[in-house]
Amino acid sequence: MTDAISLSKPAGRAALTRQALLDAGRKLFSERAVDAVTIDEIVLAAKVAKGSFYNHFADRAALVRAVTAEIRSGLERAVATANEGITDPAHRTVRGFCVYLAFAAQQPERAGALMRIQGGHTAMDAPLNQGLVKDIAAGQASGRFVLPSLEAGVLLVMGSGQIALARLQESPPGTDVALLAEQLCTLLLRSFGLDQTDAQAIAAQAATDLIRTAS
Repeated sequence: MTDAISLSKPAGRAALTRQALLDAGRKLFSERAVDAVTIDEIVLAAKVAKGSFYNHFADRAALVRAVTAEIRSGLERAVATANEGITDPAHRTVRGFCVYLAFAAQQPERAGALMRIQGGHTAMDAPLNQGLVKDIAAGQASGRFVLPSLEAGVLLVMGSGQIALARLQESPPGTDVALLAEQLCTLLLRSFGLDQTDAQAIAAQAATDLIRTAS
């Protein structure tokens, strides 16, 4: 039993150290550009020895990837939950968008870090983009969406989300996130070929379900 306990402690300490580095990196990346954050600052904020950093990450870029994956994986799980049982691509697309804006409003540190970390976010084959790609592809295949290309539709949603995230980072407390989400979702669906009445109704329902009633 003593041996089992002693063997479990390093694993526990290692996990805590890794999480401390992720937390410190996320906070610093939310405040400044990635290139402006040094490993010395990260280990100081994490309250760990510098050597411990290299036990978990090869370099700062590896930490950036881990922070990004942690944030976006959480977002993907939230989107999957919001879209459980939803089959219409139009509903799925804007519900995912509303989850993204709710995240930006409710978790500003994570949102700020995600906004400042660049690279790989727009790749069509990136694992964390597959949900959006599949929903828009399904909309095209069914004729629900009319788009010049799948890539154009995906990038339009991604770009709108990134701009909205930046806007919410700058917005004063009390900003009506649900209204902004509803308006942007309506515009997205209109650009995808839905008529105004349908687009507005779907957008309003998503904003109410995922932002207004969750506040």
